[in-house]
Amino acid sequence: MTKVEAIIKVMNDYNGIATLQLIYNEIEKYYPNVKNSKDWTAGIRGVLYRELGKKFKRIDTSTYALIEYDDLNLLPFDCRIGVTEKEILTSVRLQQNKYRNNLLKVLKMCPFTGITDKRLLVASHIKPWCLSTSEEKMDIYNGFILSPLYDRLFDSGLITFTNEKKVVYSSSLSKETMKIIKYKDEYCENLPIEGREEYLYFHNTKIFRK
Repeated sequence: MTKVEAIIKVMNDYNGIATLQLIYNEIEKYYPNVKNSKDWTAGIRGVLYRELGKKFKRIDTSTYALIEYDDLNLLPFDCRIGVTEKEILTSVRLQQNKYRNNLLKVLKMCPFTGITDKRLLVASHIKPWCLSTSEEKMDIYNGFILSPLYDRLFDSGLITFTNEKKVVYSSSLSKETMKIIKYKDEYCENLPIEGREEYLYFHNTKIFRK
């Protein structure tokens, strides 16, 4: 099996779409020797770029789909009627902003930095938007409010959290980076875990880069 075929297999497992982090974590099932190369992640990105417009299409910065994937799936069911192909991504942004506003009504600050200024806060999905069902996309328990650094780390699978509010770091982070970002005693008392356990399990097993 080629890398292209393995990536297609991963995407098919998730209805034709996947984030880079999911591909990194799942491709080994279909391409067991993928990590033999030192720059194996760059190799996967190279395959995706080379096959853009042929086998794959880019949905967002780190999200790719099969060329035949129906982009309407990115919207909750009740938001799809009357939306043209050109309007899909705009509609997605509108729904994500609505989600952010709903989440900010419940979670008022980043649990790591204590920042409360809404201009500096991001609604970070635990189970990625593109992989979530219609209900999961808008479920406030499928998200955290984080400041941009922690959002980027979490979204990229470079950190994750346990049900005991422990922060877990990816082994792919350098020692230099770890010195800068390591959070206190690796325990964040303000993390709102309750009700988010199932989503966190998905993040821990599918998105987090061990």
